[in-house]
Amino acid sequence: MFKEMAKKVLGTVFGKSLPPPSGAEKEFLSELQTTFQKLPVLETTDSSPSETAWKNNMNRLRELVLKQDAREFLRWDVISKTMFVDNAGYIPAELKYLTTRPDWDARWREAIKESTVGHPKPLRVFPASSGNLIHHAYHLAQFEEKTKVPVHEIECVFEFGGGYGSMCRLFFNLGFRGKYVIFDLPSFSALQVYFLKTLGLPVKSLADFKKSDSGIVCVSDIADLPAALTDHRQINSNLFLATWSISESPMRIRESILPLVSDFQSFLIAYQERFGEVDNLEFFDNWKQTLGNVIWHNWPIEHIPGNNYLIGNRSYLEA
Repeated sequence: MFKEMAKKVLGTVFGKSLPPPSGAEKEFLSELQTTFQKLPVLETTDSSPSETAWKNNMNRLRELVLKQDAREFLRWDVISKTMFVDNAGYIPAELKYLTTRPDWDARWREAIKESTVGHPKPLRVFPASSGNLIHHAYHLAQFEEKTKVPVHEIECVFEFGGGYGSMCRLFFNLGFRGKYVIFDLPSFSALQVYFLKTLGLPVKSLADFKKSDSGIVCVSDIADLPAALTDHRQINSNLFLATWSISESPMRIRESILPLVSDFQSFLIAYQERFGEVDNLEFFDNWKQTLGNVIWHNWPIEHIPGNNYLIGNRSYLEA
């Protein structure tokens, strides 16, 4: 009975048409549209298949931002296709894992409560959340289990490929208050800024971020990354996070990004065994050997065949 009542209430909140935007929403929507108006339509001629796919995604996102109500962006085809796990068949198993943890009531139950920003579809079996938020929580719970490092104790996170900002939001829901850097394509960086600002999270310019001990910066120019990460060597607890993003990137991008994190303390990576012409099993096995002094946990994700976790941490060696 309670579950049916919850579904009805949350269906009313998440399923009904949106009211006219508030003053703050108008401001954030205007900022988003202005940013996308400045972004060019991308040419796909002579691009590799993987680059063509992502350029098409960015062009589609640009079209939707300029023509539709971005307050419903989590229901757009390009988002559901690339970065929003809806009612996937494996989500109930991930939710069950979270609910059986001893800290479910103290931490995870509240942290995975979905917001209305983006007008997400609630999860059928747990309407207070969404499949995407539960999926992200499962990643972080796996990281904590393997490394014994609570995410709220991490001081700096570098997320490569941040989707629309959901993982960053979850970190803050779990009590993280450090510095969070997201690197992504320009279109997705703009969407992240919109999502996180609308939630009231501390998104900052790069200049303000560099002067602060906390906050979020969304970067899309690789030349800005060294400045965004300039303090990480003075921080005892930092994390490189890339769930399927680095494993879907061209080799030239991997070769630019991975050297920047070679001295990070912790790593949370999820990847498919093969992407295009790249054997990711071989790639990550070779990459691990270049780091040294990291205790690695690399195992198949049983409920998502063909995909793997790679989690590492240096703190064991300091104990």
